Amino acid sequence: MPFPAVRLKHYRNLFIILLAALTVASCSSPPPETTLQPKPTETPEEGQTITLITPDAGNIYSAKKSKYQIQTRLTDFQLLSESEGLAWGVTKNALRLYLTRDSGKTWTNISPASTVQFSSNPVYGQDIFFTDPGNGWIIRQAFGTMESTVLRTKDGGKSWKISSLNQGGRISSVYFDSPFKGWLLATWDSEGSGESKALYMTEDGGATWKTVMQNDQYSPKSLHPAIPVVGVTGGMVFRDPEHGLVTLNKSKTPKLYHTIDGGASWREDSAFASATFFKNYDTIKLGQPEFFGTDSGWIPVAGRMKGVEGTFYDGLFTTDGGEKWMYYPLHLGVRTGKNEDVPPTFLDAGLGWLLNGNLLYHTTNQGKNWKSLPPSDVLQSKLAEYPEIVKLQFISKEVGWLLIEKSENKRSILLQTTNGGVNWRVQ
Repeated sequence: MPFPAVRLKHYRNLFIILLAALTVASCSSPPPETTLQPKPTETPEEGQTITLITPDAGNIYSAKKSKYQIQTRLTDFQLLSESEGLAWGVTKNALRLYLTRDSGKTWTNISPASTVQFSSNPVYGQDIFFTDPGNGWIIRQAFGTMESTVLRTKDGGKSWKISSLNQGGRISSVYFDSPFKGWLLATWDSEGSGESKALYMTEDGGATWKTVMQNDQYSPKSLHPAIPVVGVTGGMVFRDPEHGLVTLNKSKTPKLYHTIDGGASWREDSAFASATFFKNYDTIKLGQPEFFGTDSGWIPVAGRMKGVEGTFYDGLFTTDGGEKWMYYPLHLGVRTGKNEDVPPTFLDAGLGWLLNGNLLYHTTNQGKNWKSLPPSDVLQSKLAEYPEIVKLQFISKEVGWLLIEKSENKRSILLQTTNGGVNWRVQ
């Protein structure tokens, strides 16, 4: 008996739906061949286009691997060597973490499982830390819980292991001296001029953690004095397994605390207590301390003057591992506008860069003099589209990365220089 017309129409529609579903499924996997898909002619809505290689996390013989391209918005990065680096962002609360070993020509997706959710974009030195392309850690704090999750990899993101840390604070700093020893600084009960602080240490690469310092019972006369409650943490760094620094900010009287026993006890730098470094400013904020090697390092200083709109940047430099710090004005004038809170970046005690407007400036004498580099057409055109500076970092005299964005449109672009900032290209 022939089918009624209505039933024929029903089966015809069902066949069309199934055919469409099969077509979509066949297009959802990366193409197996090595030929790249063409880049879109228009600027991606959510970010730039990057080339990924299929997941073996080797990223060495990338010419032999299947490749495909995606559009992604990047929110932070970290250079690890002249050719190796990380870049990441968060999509639908899931971290998207990428590793390159060939200066950004290709990337490997080394993200942990999408079930590891992030309520905000992770920051290097606070939520993410890598000592090298193989060894890295991601710190995730679940909203409303008293526990932090530590993800760790020893194989460049091929696999991730998970451990937990029972603490109710916010991780403000993370630092690893080696693939085995590292520290997490947590803070809570934060107010405008202080916060409770606890320091946790691992000696097995993050599998287990122990509390080495907590300042609820602060006593400066103790055999193991803690970092005080007064002062808000500016940053933490260790130059070796025993010697570390923490900067504290409090109006016009910032503090610097040292440890010589791996974080168990902390003492104030007495030179800061009587210093006249900051007499020209009404408020002072110390940034993240950074060591260029065993002995030399610097701390960015951001100052504000009463009645003056904008921020002044100077620096504290050391040549003896942080025993003594010398204050150097950087002669940058006042910085205002969208990029006011972006300090200069230094490669060593003399060599530094600063992006001001659409020009890059360079110093070779610790900021005594700054020279503008020749205008880069690529840099200037991209800054016109993405005027906000997220991060500028140089790993050598020649190689540097720059991440810029247009935050209101949730768009960003990552650029690279291989000649000290004279020329730039999109990664």
